[in-house]
Amino acid sequence: MPGALLSELSPGAQAALEAALEDGPGDGLPLIPPTQRAVDATLSTVQEGPAHVLGVMAPAMAEVTVGDAAVCAVMAGCKPSYFPVVLAALEAVMEPEFNFLAIQATTELASPLVIVHGPVAERIGVHSGSGCLGPGFRANATIGRAVRLAAVRLGMAVPGETDMATFGHGGKYAACFAEAACGWEPLHAARGFRAEQSAVTVVAADAPVNVNDYASGSAESVLRMIAGTMAYPGSNNAQGGGEVLLVISPQHLGLLASGGVDRADAQRALFDLARVPIKSFSPEIAERVRGRRPGLFEDSSPDAVPVADAPESILIAVAGGPGSHTLFFPTYGETRAVTKPVRD
Repeated sequence: MPGALLSELSPGAQAALEAALEDGPGDGLPLIPPTQRAVDATLSTVQEGPAHVLGVMAPAMAEVTVGDAAVCAVMAGCKPSYFPVVLAALEAVMEPEFNFLAIQATTELASPLVIVHGPVAERIGVHSGSGCLGPGFRANATIGRAVRLAAVRLGMAVPGETDMATFGHGGKYAACFAEAACGWEPLHAARGFRAEQSAVTVVAADAPVNVNDYASGSAESVLRMIAGTMAYPGSNNAQGGGEVLLVISPQHLGLLASGGVDRADAQRALFDLARVPIKSFSPEIAERVRGRRPGLFEDSSPDAVPVADAPESILIAVAGGPGSHTLFFPTYGETRAVTKPVRD
């Protein structure tokens, strides 16, 4: 019955909700009032005190403390147990190679996508299966939201003022999922961490492009389909290179594994196959590509350009439920993914 969903908020609780919305910029959704009790419970999950400085958040170039991060986590709806993951993600976006100033201010649509690795994901309930990038999973939704709230409230990335994204996309509300256990080594292990270690990788990702392939019956065929989807001329990566991200479903991974393809094999094959023909660009954009990627044109005039800088610039994670799909995430381009350990 619809009436069973109705409840009454006391006038004081309603006022607290409204006050949270009015106390600085937000994401447009209701915010949980950051009571002292809730913030203290969140802070109790890490060793650092509230005054400990994590880094500097662009574009305001404001120091971000553990206490600031705890307030954002509470307002986003995080359980206290999620906070170590939020801290690791915030530390990642404030690393210089992530280039958060450009990402926060650009007219492009990139935003932090948080990938959670290792035992912490299962322990706190970060979902890796069906619908892992959609609604219904509190840890995914609120961890991703906490990172974005920090970007808006602490970095002051205010839409139309300092965040100049022409459109934005749903990932600018929240984007977080867990990497699934699979036959391949996990992404964070490929990036130098122990497989059994808890970590997060943050990628400056655009909205994803789906690869729908229910017909391919071999590793070679599915790689060709994925590469064809990656090679579209409008992405920052096609025009300027950088890193890209693939999130491969278990079903597609099964095809790759049955063909004896490991992560490095897939990266090499996709680097060779995912090429954008120069004739796909307008003449003006083709000239821009030559200016932004001069190394590709020093000794020859190639007919096509690779989407990524190198095979290892194609990041691959495994997640999702049943179904023959893979997601391709272009990125801002002038950025590098950052992996950080999660506090035990």
